[in-house]
Amino acid sequence: MTSTNNRRAKRIAKVLRRYGTDNTDHGGLIDLLADARHWCDRHAECYSDLDRVAHDHYLTELWDERRPS
Repeated sequence: MTSTNNRRAKRIAKVLRRYGTDNTDHGGLIDLLADARHWCDRHAECYSDLDRVAHDHYLTELWDERRPS
């Protein structure tokens, strides 16, 4: 069975293939993150605060998957 985090990684890989302007996942991720910052500016959101929350979610997801049953 595919792990939840593996599915998450595959989901973003699919997004990045469609998102990138230079046809690389790396370039797509850079573009996505830069555009997210522009979105935050436009909507008066603090990117770094949202990124901290996202990082906390990421750590929780890692822990949940690695925790012994």
